[in-house]
Amino acid sequence: MFHFLKVRAQLLQLLFDTPQKQRYVRELMRMSGLALSTVQDELRKLKAIGLVSSWSNGYHRFFRVNRDHPLFPGLLYLIQISARLPPVKRSTLQHQRRLRIQNSQRRRKLAVLGAARPTNWGLFSRKGKSSRR
Repeated sequence: MFHFLKVRAQLLQLLFDTPQKQRYVRELMRMSGLALSTVQDELRKLKAIGLVSSWSNGYHRFFRVNRDHPLFPGLLYLIQISARLPPVKRSTLQHQRRLRIQNSQRRRKLAVLGAARPTNWGLFSRKGKSSRR
């Protein structure tokens, strides 16, 4: 799920960076570093909800932000403000995610062992040992 949100955010950033400019698919592909099919699929979704419009000159398919869309002002504001935010270290985010995953795995393991685990292992009891006097 995260990957799709990242793709959408990256394409919206490129399209909203200069909303009056139109860009063709392969240009967006080169600028984003994403696969052609990924860019095409996301642009198809954005076009379906009316956020972008497109036209073709017979050789290239161009896309432009639909400035009349009701979400345009809000998205433009979010993208402009996000460009001014300080960069976040990916390693920090990945470390926190890794800790969350490890903690959830630990909890899952304890939950599985919880009911089946004996409460008394008999490690310190005298049962079964011969008593010497």
